[in-house]
Amino acid sequence: MAAAYDQVIIGGGHNGLTCAAYLARAGRKVLVLEARHVLGGAAVTEEVFPGFKYSVCSYVVSLLRPEIIRELDLTRHGLELIPLECSFSPYPDGSSLVRWPDQEQTRREIARFSRRDAENYPLFGDAMMRLARFVRPILEMTPPDAIDPGLGDLLDLLKLGRRFRQLDP
Repeated sequence: MAAAYDQVIIGGGHNGLTCAAYLARAGRKVLVLEARHVLGGAAVTEEVFPGFKYSVCSYVVSLLRPEIIRELDLTRHGLELIPLECSFSPYPDGSSLVRWPDQEQTRREIARFSRRDAENYPLFGDAMMRLARFVRPILEMTPPDAIDPGLGDLLDLLKLGRRFRQLDP
């Protein structure tokens, strides 16, 4: 009896769906299995209360590579990226913090809790940008075989380790 599927993807989050789309484009018969009632994982927007739609992790879509959006023609399939105007963090004591695209406005917001943190917020932003520049090429790498590495895999792991050592704390 012939197999009904060439590959089975466990998890219908945006990573699983991306993998399935590329495999299907390559002519494979793919089955995606998802435990939830909806596909998309962290990229899902759901109605958590009547009339209130929310995406808990939509920020991770920023990790969706532009070339993937282009190659899979996701905009033609309905992808719409809506810029984040602000983020809101409520706290148990009833207070809240809003993070705005405008750094100065966010600093004023942080200063309500801590002047020192507000003063250091630009340093935090700089550190995050350095980290993003460091991580971006790693996201595009084919992972080396860490279980049964060949010489090329060992060299790749060594280069990756050297990159981590150069990361400024």
